[in-house]
Amino acid sequence: MIKKKCLIIEDSEIAIVNLNMQLEKLSIFDISVARNYNQARSFLSNDKYDLIFLDIKLHDNSGLDLVNEFPKLPPIIVTSSNVEFAIDTYEINSIVDFIKKPVNEERLIKSIDKALNRHQTSNSMIEKNYAFIKIGRQAMKFDFEDIDFINAFGIYSKIYTENKSTVVNESIATLEEVLPSKIFRRIHKSYIVNVSKVTGYDHKSIFINDVVLPIGFSYKKNINELIQFI
Repeated sequence: MIKKKCLIIEDSEIAIVNLNMQLEKLSIFDISVARNYNQARSFLSNDKYDLIFLDIKLHDNSGLDLVNEFPKLPPIIVTSSNVEFAIDTYEINSIVDFIKKPVNEERLIKSIDKALNRHQTSNSMIEKNYAFIKIGRQAMKFDFEDIDFINAFGIYSKIYTENKSTVVNESIATLEEVLPSKIFRRIHKSYIVNVSKVTGYDHKSIFINDVVLPIGFSYKKNINELIQFI
């Protein structure tokens, strides 16, 4: 069996030993460990991983700064003894779960299953101007010019066209990956917009006619790039 590459970013030796021991029991990971912020930067710059365990407080640095510095990261499981940090992770798309230290084995397994199942094989066929996306057992054609926005709906998504919404078999994370970025942009953990349908914006919202969609905190820095396409 080909093992998945896992990176532990943690500055506590006790936490490293505990997590590493539990991961080795599963026998599915090739484990690397970064013990400080600069080591983590080096690891992430020079290698690719299937899963990351991230401690938020790394001495004088924040682990979340790594997330901002490396926007294309694999699923991340945050580990922290401070549950208040969970709020800071909510709108960050690459973070799939938060585990309170000390890490419980049963909780860890559930979190890993959630993270590794997140990016599923696409149920869609994407073309230049349209996509066939599965709805139940059938595939429906969506012309890109007809889509206003997409809303996360658990492990599924709702695609809005004019005044109609359709639940499709894809997660919003998968749709963000497969849909053309020049047409569709993520503005929030729960929303993707068709750039051509945006009729207005302010510092906290995007408007599509009478519909008001929130701009997520972690997406605010990218909003200027989005505005260039409006």
